[in-house]
Amino acid sequence: MSRLGREHKNLEPVEEFILFQGLMGVLAILPFAVWRFWSGNIEQGMVDLLIVVFMVVIGAYVFATGRYRLAGIIFTMTYSLGMVLSVYVRGTELLFWAYPVTLACYFTVRLKEATAISLMCLALVTWLIRDIVEPSEMLRFVVTYVLVATFAFIFARRVHHDRVRLSVAATVDSLTGAGNRRAMDDEIESVVSSFSRRSMPVSLVLFDIDHFKRINDNHGHGVGDQFLQRFVEFMQVLLRRNEKLFRLGGEEFVVIVEGDVQEAQNLADQIRHLLEKTRLIPGLSVTVSVGVAQLREKEDSRDWMKRADDALYRAKHYGRNQVCSATTTE
Repeated sequence: MSRLGREHKNLEPVEEFILFQGLMGVLAILPFAVWRFWSGNIEQGMVDLLIVVFMVVIGAYVFATGRYRLAGIIFTMTYSLGMVLSVYVRGTELLFWAYPVTLACYFTVRLKEATAISLMCLALVTWLIRDIVEPSEMLRFVVTYVLVATFAFIFARRVHHDRVRLSVAATVDSLTGAGNRRAMDDEIESVVSSFSRRSMPVSLVLFDIDHFKRINDNHGHGVGDQFLQRFVEFMQVLLRRNEKLFRLGGEEFVVIVEGDVQEAQNLADQIRHLLEKTRLIPGLSVTVSVGVAQLREKEDSRDWMKRADDALYRAKHYGRNQVCSATTTE
């Protein structure tokens, strides 16, 4: 997706770091490249210039497309091999660049990839300087490099785990494990914004558990919470992998179905029929009312949701435990 097509979204942290590295790399390396050309050190100047060019090209590609996965690997390999080439050209004089390079690896690519690239750099550099440094100096370099890489690995791993935990907390309903309202809003906006480029129809399905308040009133909120958890488990077994389930709030749930209104209605009716026969809580018979709406051309998320909600209202108004669909002309 082009940058123009995803203006409403923020940059991913890895994208920001790649762009930041690219900018800092240009500001830090370009003056050295100019100075080295000026002083007649053509070989090192070419190495520096190539690194700068690659950084600019990759940064522009990431900014324009948002595809940072492969770009991050190429970016990391570029400055890592640039460091190795610098050591090859200038010897131990530029050996200190190995430390910031291995640090940057762990914030640009995945941990396994960063570790592999760091070990590759260590092997290449130690091979290049094997005949020009004393064994004791070689040992000091290897130990300090491994320590820097180890600390970078530990820190990056902790950051990754914290990001995953925060992401789950921000997008998953804590009671049921379904996607929460925020995740639903983001997903619906994404579907609507990409609909003009899609060749497949997409529909919204709203589920409302009938008379859920009676469960809480007659059996307690603990039983009500347990029912919601089991209802989500029940739904996830029936949904296909590409169909996402969200908790809209209270006893209302939303499913985004890749299919037209008839396909979505068939799925909804299957779920309704099976739930009617299933006792998610022993001795407790529960039904659902469902509203379905297929996304129309040039329709925004609010109107799409309103049509599905209106269909749900009709299902409840006509006696509950049924599925009603919004027509595409409503």
